Parts: sequence; structure tokens; C-alpha cells
Amino acid sequence: MNLRISKAAAVLFISSFFFASCEDPTAIGLELQEPGTQIGTSYTDTATVKASTVSLKDSILGLGAARVQVGRINEGVFGTVTAKTYAEFAPLSYPANADSIDVSRGADSLVINLDYNYAFGDTTKAIQMNVHRLTQAFRDDETYYTYEALTYNDTPVGSITFSPQPNTTYRSTTDTTQRVPALIRIKATGSFANEVLQALSQSSNTQAFANIINGLAFVPANGSDEQGSIIGFLPTSTNTSITLHYKSKKNIAKSTTMLFTDRYYNHVTADRTGTPFASLTTNGSSISSSNTGNRTYLQAGAGLVTKIELPYIAQLRKTASGGEKNLAINKAELIIPVLESTVLSKKDFSLLPPVITVVEATPSNRIALNPGGIPNALMAEGSTAPATLQYRGAKGGYVYVVNITSYMQNLLYNVRANNGLILLPSNVSSTASTPTNFAQTVNRVILEANQSPSADRRIKLRLFYSTAQ
Repeated sequence: MNLRISKAAAVLFISSFFFASCEDPTAIGLELQEPGTQIGTSYTDTATVKASTVSLKDSILGLGAARVQVGRINEGVFGTVTAKTYAEFAPLSYPANADSIDVSRGADSLVINLDYNYAFGDTTKAIQMNVHRLTQAFRDDETYYTYEALTYNDTPVGSITFSPQPNTTYRSTTDTTQRVPALIRIKATGSFANEVLQALSQSSNTQAFANIINGLAFVPANGSDEQGSIIGFLPTSTNTSITLHYKSKKNIAKSTTMLFTDRYYNHVTADRTGTPFASLTTNGSSISSSNTGNRTYLQAGAGLVTKIELPYIAQLRKTASGGEKNLAINKAELIIPVLESTVLSKKDFSLLPPVITVVEATPSNRIALNPGGIPNALMAEGSTAPATLQYRGAKGGYVYVVNITSYMQNLLYNVRANNGLILLPSNVSSTASTPTNFAQTVNRVILEANQSPSADRRIKLRLFYSTAQ
């Protein structure tokens, strides 16, 4: 599309980049001046901003994520969220002489060690995790998203009850100068250990082994519906392993270490019954903040995002006679308040998503993608990095802030489609096949999105702009 701007507007447009290119863009901006006092500009924060909560649970790639999740939480307003992990495993290497395995003696034990670095919820309560054998194998031609489930045997092959303490370390018993992470250790049943030993004796490569065993499902125990926690473990950590202990035909103790392959992912479901957004049952469905108590919601893992729309922003260029002004945006910021009662403590703050990226939306409430399948993220001003919300705590009024100056300039001159923005509780990967942290946490946030222009706690678009007569 050709963009025609008069010489006067061009001067204004260049001046807007002069403002934005200062070493500290806020030096002439919002933090040092009262609204309306920025030199040579007009100011407004009354533009209509519409906000809604959207379900995007079909957009979360899980296969091969750095961290997977297991557990169940019930947080009231967010409903009950359950996470399971499905994982294929195989021997790191095969015994030099497979026929030395004495299957008749049976396995001594099978121990699963999981290195974990994440827990969300009430970690003072013990959680019970069960391990089941998959009855459905992974497929090479399948891209696994977190909404997809695999089938597994109802009878657990291992179980553990523990109080999560992620990132805890203790002094090594073999080298007292070193500290090692506390692991989740699960001892499998003898029958399953024997099945693994049998598969080891019958296979000579990873695929052959996986075809016999299929893999494991890590799930929270049935009936643990009370508020607890969801933990995240690291399948590719050097401390994560499965060790099989057995005897050779010469009655010599042997062990084989097995690791998770690159085929694993977590499955996340959410029961929203009784919540303000219980109607979000289909992908892309949305509900306005005016129907959810003037709030919108984000939750990674479960696929809740917030969509922001600026439906009348083109009116800013309209004149009383029906013409259009030549206008340049000097600075544009979205100010997004967080529900204050949910972020009053340091612990509350830790529940917020570690990153929220601003991406463009489609008319059908999906994430707009470029030809390579990568989300169209706004770029941070003066940077090639994606634009993310910056949280300002008590001193900043418990709000998120993001600079969208270039985006607004493009909207005003129809260079970009005005389909709205999605606040995505995740980073954005550089390739379509690389999972983001959207699948790796269930962190959440509640935003105050009163759509009344007189409301104090509402999403505001703060604009400084210049107009040529």
C-alpha cells in the first residue's frame, strides 16, 4: 500500500522519531511531565479500548519443550487446571552382549529420577504423582500440542507423594565440595521393571525398544482435586534419568541408564465450570471484560490470553469537515492495570507470567502469523526484539506498560490492519517448530479492564501526537 504524507506531516513524522530516539525515550515523555505538557504535542488518554479474554488452547506447541508439567490446581476464578506429561524413553546405550541379560532372574529395580525447577500453587501441600505405561505410541508424523492426549494403562507402575521444593540442593555424598539438586525419585513396580528388562533383551536400538514399551505418562493421582500445585521437570537435564538394575547370567550386578528421547510433551486441561469465562469452550472464542466483572485473564499452559482492540483510532485523524489531518505519533503507550489485590506480596508477584509478548491478532481472535508460521510480534521501539509488557509494582501503580508508537503510526495510515493485539503470556520463538514457554508454565494474571472512560483502573492508550494544519 502506498503511503502519501505531505511535507509538513513528514517533518512531524521525523520529529516523532527524534523524540523516540533519545537515549532515554521517557526523558521528554510521560514520567517527567504532566499529561499535555510534552513540548509541541497534544495529549489524549480517552481513546476507546476494548478488552476481552480469549481461549487459544489449540495454539500451544508442547513437543520437545525444555520443561514439562505434572499436577493439579484449583484456583477458584481460573477453575481446575490439570497437567500430565507423556514421554518416550530408551537406553542411552545397549549392553555389549545383550544375551548376557538373564531375564529369568528378573530385574532388581527400576528407578526414575526427575530434575525439577518449577512449582506453581500451594507447595505446602503434598502432591501425589503416578506413573503409568503408555498404551499409545508416539508418531513421527504428529506435531503434539498441549490439548492432545495419549492413552495409558489405568494401573500405575510407580507413585510418589511429596511436597514440592524446586531448585533445592544438598551437599553431594561423593564430593562434599559440590551441591546437587534434590530430585523426584520414583521406584517402579517389579512387574514393570521386568517388562523393561525384557524389552532391553529383545531390542538392539532406540526405536525397537520404544516400539515395545511406548513410554510413560506422569499424572496427578485421581481424586486430588483440592488446591495443590503443578510441578515442572526437565526431561533433558543431565540429572533426569531412568536406571534399570539387574543381574547377568553370571550373577553380576548390572545397570543400564535410560533417557527420555526427543518425543515428550505435556497435556493441559482446564475445567472452567463456574468461572466468569466458562463459556470459552472453543478455540478462538472470546468474552468481553464487560461480561467478566470488568476484568480479563491470562494463563499460560491453559491457553488464556487477553485481546485488546482500538476500534475508533482512525477517528483521531478526522476533521470536523470530514477530511483527514496530517498527524504524527510522538509516543504511544498502553497502560494495563493488574488487579491490585493479586499482587500485593512478593509471593503474588512470582505467580505472574515471566514474560508477556504483544502480538497482532486476526479478525477471528487468533494470533496473526508471518509466512514462516511465526507470530507477528510487535517490535520494541528502537529494537529488533519483540515488544513485551513491563511490570511496574507498587510505586508504579501495579500496572504493565508497553510502548507501541510505531504500531500506532502504522495504524493511522492503514499500513497495518487494525485487528487488535493479543497479550500472550509467553516468549515468541524464532521457528514455528520450537516450543515456547507458553507450554512450560501455568502462571497467570488478572487485568482490570473496565471499559468505562471514567473508570480509574482501566486499560488506557496514552498518546502524544503532533498535527500539521
